[in-house]
Amino acid sequence: MIPARRRRRQPDELREEAISAARGILVADGPGAITLQSVAAALGMTHGSITHHFGTAANLQAAVADGLIEQLLTKVRAGTWALKAGQISEADLVDLVFDSFETTGVGKLIGWLSAVQSPLLQPLFERFARLSHDIATDRRDGSAFTEAELPIIIESIVTPALSASLIGSGLLQALDLPPVFTRQRVAENLAAQRAARVAASTTG
Repeated sequence: MIPARRRRRQPDELREEAISAARGILVADGPGAITLQSVAAALGMTHGSITHHFGTAANLQAAVADGLIEQLLTKVRAGTWALKAGQISEADLVDLVFDSFETTGVGKLIGWLSAVQSPLLQPLFERFARLSHDIATDRRDGSAFTEAELPIIIESIVTPALSASLIGSGLLQALDLPPVFTRQRVAENLAAQRAARVAASTTG
């Protein structure tokens, strides 16, 4: 019996499949498990095929980081616009960002990049800085947040969401606090900030 011929992937297709496989490895086993060998094994390919497209594990990890961070920024942007338009509540926005950090593995990846002092972090910070400007200058769906307010709003969600994705579950359990404690605290703080802004605008 003649063995089935292996399907030949196009370069762009192979790249996307490799990044997708690496994301699965990230969620299952953590950032350190993303190697050329592990991705090749997940795709049933030779190590050389993945090396040909990415060169090094660092380049593969960079591609995964870039995609996940862009996905995260897109969700933060969309969620902030929806909050501005009154389509969702502060609690909904908090859940959206926290879920993104926890389910995609981007929180673990950012923590790992920080631990190894990766240069990939600086572009991440720069993209978050541009995010505040993008949202502030977008006038769709109601009055915009000011550019001065947005960094505070974004930081007040992103920092605890990152922390929660790394140690939140274990810490809350150790402190005998409910699993949703951090999310509720962040949402309540955001609601209080909005109430203060509204009060200031009506009395100013």
